[in-house]
Amino acid sequence: MDDVDTDESVDEPAIAQAIDDGIVRAVFQPVVDLATETAIGWEGFARVGDSTAGFDRWMETAQAEQLGTEFEYSILRAIADHGEPPDDGILFVNVTTNLLADPDFLDECERLAPRLVVDVRGSEVEALSGLDHRLDELAAAGVHLSIDDTTAAGLAMIARIHPTFVKIDRTVINEVVNDPTARSVVAAFLAFAESEEIHVVAEGVERLDQLEMLRDLGMPFAQGFLFGMPAESWSRPRRRRLRPPALFESSRELSERFRSATDLYAVAETACSELGAHGLLPSVYVERDGLLRCVAQLGYWQVFDGVPVRDGVMADAFRSGRPKLVAPEEADTYIAAAPGIEVEMAVPLRVGRRVVGVLNVESRSPFPSGVVEEIELLALAMEERLETVGAEIEQSALHRLARANVELSTLVDVAQIENSCTRLACEISGLSSAMLAVADESGGFDVRALQGPLAPELRSFPEPILAQLAGSLEKVSSCLSSGDDQGISNPELLEMRDAGASSIAAFPVRPGELSPGLLLVADHSPVALDLEEREAMEMLAREVGRALDTAVVMADLRERATRDTLTGLGNVAAFQEALSAIGGRRRGRWAVAMADIDGFKPVNDTYGHLAGDQILRDLAAAMNTVLRAEDRMYRIGGDEFAAILHDVDEEGAAEIGRRVCEVAAEVMGSHDASLSVGIAVPEPHEATTDFLDRADRMLYRIKAEAPGTARVAGPPNGDDQT
Repeated sequence: MDDVDTDESVDEPAIAQAIDDGIVRAVFQPVVDLATETAIGWEGFARVGDSTAGFDRWMETAQAEQLGTEFEYSILRAIADHGEPPDDGILFVNVTTNLLADPDFLDECERLAPRLVVDVRGSEVEALSGLDHRLDELAAAGVHLSIDDTTAAGLAMIARIHPTFVKIDRTVINEVVNDPTARSVVAAFLAFAESEEIHVVAEGVERLDQLEMLRDLGMPFAQGFLFGMPAESWSRPRRRRLRPPALFESSRELSERFRSATDLYAVAETACSELGAHGLLPSVYVERDGLLRCVAQLGYWQVFDGVPVRDGVMADAFRSGRPKLVAPEEADTYIAAAPGIEVEMAVPLRVGRRVVGVLNVESRSPFPSGVVEEIELLALAMEERLETVGAEIEQSALHRLARANVELSTLVDVAQIENSCTRLACEISGLSSAMLAVADESGGFDVRALQGPLAPELRSFPEPILAQLAGSLEKVSSCLSSGDDQGISNPELLEMRDAGASSIAAFPVRPGELSPGLLLVADHSPVALDLEEREAMEMLAREVGRALDTAVVMADLRERATRDTLTGLGNVAAFQEALSAIGGRRRGRWAVAMADIDGFKPVNDTYGHLAGDQILRDLAAAMNTVLRAEDRMYRIGGDEFAAILHDVDEEGAAEIGRRVCEVAAEVMGSHDASLSVGIAVPEPHEATTDFLDRADRMLYRIKAEAPGTARVAGPPNGDDQT
């Protein structure tokens, strides 16, 4: 995994809590086709809540505590919750050979994606030799195999099992530029894969020089930070193509005309000036968010902007990557910006090998001889300068805020909002690190989310400093450094500066239902946020507060929807949901108990329904006192209850049932009422309806033969047990 490991402890209780609380979440990183720089799919990873411990340590601990399979299933469920990848993309998921051998694994695959590839680490490839039957079952189900973190040592086994993909380990890719041996290994892999018809993916691509070398070697696919960090969405890969050799040596003669152009707009205006001097009507468009945006033009009174990349002559050139020369009356895609146009030429503009925009030239008369070639040469000179100054249309802080608000509006979980908050704060402010802290009842602050290289320093700030900083924000909307790293400062900010934060900005988060919070952004470099950036951050803090309020209300509504209002126990919907959740991870033995009050109708008839309701409340409280922390009790009817008992065998389940009957007798004995309990221990692969039916039949047998007692049902088609 790509996590930065810390000293945070990970033990068996932490693993079990992560599984039971469902805090394992999925992030995705694109796997990129280097020929087109589009995603062929995404690899799903996992994060555990706000833990800073490396994920490998979580998995190693889970395996050591015999929780590995259960933990892996929680990861797959978190990935499946995101649905299918877009554009028929492939979904890569990491699994161990232990999980591959589990009987329930094929069922889990059906919930993930139609184009599924399971990643098995190269260190486990020998273990696959004993799983031929399972690999055949996966292939029959349309599930492909990939060998992850591959080194040259495992080629013979790879040839035998013949996976669809092999992924070259990042340790090889990291040295591919400087080490001839690493290049030889990559070349050998590619030759081997071609002969075996296996696809190769380079892992851990982080630098442009690595990308250039891999392209030269013929690598077809890659993934790594260069194309995108793991994110909680199907993010598109960042395009990092390299510039091809110049098509015309004479294009260099035009470079002097663009030497003084220091940004995209100056390059575009220079090009328009050159072409306008010849009586032409030029304009320059750059793509952003699927639209061609006009950054310069000359000769028009009105200009069409925001042209979709699917419409018009410019869009044809942009999509195809080839110049388009048309006569308007002969082109169905022509969009008229002015009357009397006889010819239009659109030339794609590249930075590296990626088309970023279009130089468009129109004329009210046919082009003179040689003009087409001159336009193309000018476009090459533009590209040469754009390689230096860049061709990105920088998004304003308010634009980034609008995108952030759209994202926040889709989130309904408090933890998701908190984690998204810090990432979005970095994107909007441009600073590298962020922290969200929320006040607790004692007046201190609880760190809820961290982002960036300064995260350890932000986490270590003493609570009194955060409280002082929050207090200073009660009458203002923000507090921030000025960009002068030598200027004087309040004591609380001085301590932050001494910890390595040369820039810092703080914004109050004031949700209505939750405790107030503090949103901090920081950077190692001295940076002063401008007014627009400050206002955008202030609005982000307010939107985060609103989103947290909404999430709390929604969580409360969800909890109420699954809670019995009389007893406080889970209701029948919660019981069914719990059964469904536990069905996919059957570590050890567990049991379900069905309980019913004997003689409750006379109690209601004699003492009234208010007294009956109080007895039900007292009974629920009493039963909870004898259940263990991991067990759960539910009210599923008027005087009917159910319990899920974890990690028990028949004897243990019977003992819990006996204690439940005893405390029920203490509550209801004076009213001549008792509680009967029927218990069933599910067998492997037994349907839920079947073991519930066994428990229910045992319950009504007890009610007839020995009310007020508990008994465990025998196995399917077996004798009952006491």
